[in-house]
Amino acid sequence: MELNPDTAGHDPVVPAALVAATMLILPDLQTQPWWLVLPCLICLILRWHTLAVVLLLVAMSYADTWVTGAYYTSLVLLLLTRMYSDSSASSTVRLASALRQVLLALPLLIVIILLAIGAGWSGQRLPSQSMTGVSDSMTPGSVSELVNDGDLAMRVRFAGDSSPLPRQDLYWRGIVLEDFDGHTWSRSNRLRFDLDPLPAEGVQGLTYEVTLEPSFQFWLYGLHQAYTSRAQSFRDERGMLVTSDMLRQRVRYAVTSIEPPVDLSFDDETRRRNLAVPASSNPRTQQWVGNLRAAYPDDRDFTTAILRHFSEQPFFYTLTPARGSGDQIDDFMFGSRQGYCEHYAGALTFILRVAGIPARVVAGYQGGDFNPITGHWTVNQYNAHAWVEAWLPDSGWQRLDPTTAVAPERIDQGIDAWLASLSNSTDTMLDRGTRQRLWLATYPGYQSMSHSWDALQFSWNMGVYDSEGNLRSDDLNDWLAGHGLSRLPIWLLAALLVFVGVRASLSGRQARSRQSPVIREYQRLDSRLRKLGLARRPAETMAAHLERVGTDKASQAEAWKKLGSDFTEAEYRDGMIDRRTIRRRIRRLLPRALFRSADS
Repeated sequence: MELNPDTAGHDPVVPAALVAATMLILPDLQTQPWWLVLPCLICLILRWHTLAVVLLLVAMSYADTWVTGAYYTSLVLLLLTRMYSDSSASSTVRLASALRQVLLALPLLIVIILLAIGAGWSGQRLPSQSMTGVSDSMTPGSVSELVNDGDLAMRVRFAGDSSPLPRQDLYWRGIVLEDFDGHTWSRSNRLRFDLDPLPAEGVQGLTYEVTLEPSFQFWLYGLHQAYTSRAQSFRDERGMLVTSDMLRQRVRYAVTSIEPPVDLSFDDETRRRNLAVPASSNPRTQQWVGNLRAAYPDDRDFTTAILRHFSEQPFFYTLTPARGSGDQIDDFMFGSRQGYCEHYAGALTFILRVAGIPARVVAGYQGGDFNPITGHWTVNQYNAHAWVEAWLPDSGWQRLDPTTAVAPERIDQGIDAWLASLSNSTDTMLDRGTRQRLWLATYPGYQSMSHSWDALQFSWNMGVYDSEGNLRSDDLNDWLAGHGLSRLPIWLLAALLVFVGVRASLSGRQARSRQSPVIREYQRLDSRLRKLGLARRPAETMAAHLERVGTDKASQAEAWKKLGSDFTEAEYRDGMIDRRTIRRRIRRLLPRALFRSADS
């Protein structure tokens, strides 16, 4: 028979758990996940330690201040107090128990993490995480670095059952880069917002919905001439969709793209900004452009001649171009002739500006993978791309992509088709994960499985989360608020916590009242011996316990052994030993100070 001198009626964890629950009303703790903390406290009272550990570990990921950190530290201490309330256990036993609880909680915690990451349930990122994906500046190699990044960038679904555009027409504009210092293209910090509404009459447009993953950036993505009605989002004169709030979690917004109007107005400031080049940079390219411009005075003919030059001359599209020194565009045009999209886009923009044609670099994504199950496009980070927009007098801003002249299969067939052609070549920039993805794509059925998993993620996000990445609970919240019950969920959970705590206390007292007087007497004795470091050990009988106490007091060894026999006789042979006799013997064996402290 295993006995424990501590009873639930005297368990300090119960009131401590109720205090911890009440603390959630404090201002600094109101943002914490009460739907995790309160069930954790309930499991703590019920001694469901494994589940309590999992809930507490998940809740601790929301800690963002020293106050919340201190609060969760107190919960950890409370959990440890509950798990190791038996102070008589050895250090080895406590360590083994701790490892056992961690091992039991670990599989459940791993499942939760894998589901959250794999299905993208939470689009939130930590503030310490850096910007991801397309950056607001471009140097040689900055875009090609994303080729091995398989993270999701966004999902797009057009209105209707299928995509109205082929892959080669999907240029997802993100940011416009106009400033060039001879090495780096960057965006102009000056924004001029276009506050004109979407033209409503006589304009054919494409309507689609973008689900954008968190990027810690301030711009959205859309096709050319895009308009969005998302709150706190604006369109600037360059066609960029800019937000006033950093994208810290997944957002969803509707976009309408229209045919670009033939607007030939072009102010002097914009012209100067898109013609500016460092005067002394890349002199060979500037001289070559001057000679070619004399042969092609018409702007459209000149741009056609440049694209034809890229196509007909031995230029190569590669992830690992030779490193140049000095003037990078001179080295690219007349030296290596090797590069990725950022090399070609930067060179073409520079050439057009030298020729007097306003031009700018656009960074974003191109193409994607169409999912026939849900009818949406999945765009990953490795779809990052850079191209050029040039202003032509008879048609305004026009897209020019030199990649189509050098590696048309990259645009027509998609990035994976082009990368597959490199997997057996000397291009060694592909990492193991990218090579594995391309290898799996060659197996029948893999694409169907991939589309099924992607469709499940997309459907889950659409059904569970709203446009700002929050749990879609508006309908329930509105109904509860309409009936004056907006705080009902937390009050129900709090009431459950109180009920469990009171129930645990009452159950402990009832269990104690059902114990025999002899057992209650032994428990009082054990609590006094605990102060001397002689508490009962787990699975130790009353007789064995008191005999062990006697070994520490040689002069009273027989008396302690006899007392253990008396307890056994009194409990299991009713009437043989009087309870008062046992109490007198205990008083002779223990110091009076222990009785006074216990009675007080």
